[in-house]
Amino acid sequence: MTTEAERINGREMIAASETAKRNPMRPPDTLPRDAKTAWKVFLSHPSPLMIAGFVVLFGGWRIYYGHFTWVDALLAAAAVAYFPFNEWLIHVFMLHYKPRVVFGKKIDFYLPVTHRRHHADPWNLDWVFIPRHIHALTIPVNLLILWALWPWKEWVLTYLTVYLMLGLHYEWVHYLAHIPWCPENSYYQRRVREHRYHHFRNENFWWGVSMGLGDRVLGTAPAVETTSRSGTTSTLGMNK
Repeated sequence: MTTEAERINGREMIAASETAKRNPMRPPDTLPRDAKTAWKVFLSHPSPLMIAGFVVLFGGWRIYYGHFTWVDALLAAAAVAYFPFNEWLIHVFMLHYKPRVVFGKKIDFYLPVTHRRHHADPWNLDWVFIPRHIHALTIPVNLLILWALWPWKEWVLTYLTVYLMLGLHYEWVHYLAHIPWCPENSYYQRRVREHRYHHFRNENFWWGVSMGLGDRVLGTAPAVETTSRSGTTSTLGMNK
């Protein structure tokens, strides 16, 4: 017989009835409820530390080359403008990817599997941060991009540094949405509130996490009072 821990950590989805018992909308008392504890727990996870390390590496590398121009400012602005749509696209098409059968074979990927675990057990911080296997892929990709565009290395380093800073901010905001404490800041409180709508009201809306622009432009941030509960936020409409 499969134990509860195995159901949560394995590939099998836990049942919606179990989720309802284990994961009410109210966060459990074991999660951080003050700023000091929140930061301590956040910095204990490898993903934020890894991203922060590359921000320092690429940022320091860019400062070493110096000679900042208007192109650097334009690239930084482009990264900020693109990021909310990047979040939206990844959330919709990758994280909420549904397995499909092709020529009799089920096609699924580990990233959406981990995201289904996150929806099934939203107060479990093990599923809140970017999975390690994604870092194992994106780190060499970033280095490959830098190598391929070496003649423009200063500009590439500018873009990558800003993009990674936004990625670190994404991790922070997503983490805030899954703990009881939140800074006394209207922006963060709104982001937390909308992400909880996604988890506890209707998973088909509010795809943005650290930024809401993508939802506003693409029409996926409706007034919550006009949006019905889906009833499938914990299962994403899947039995397993």
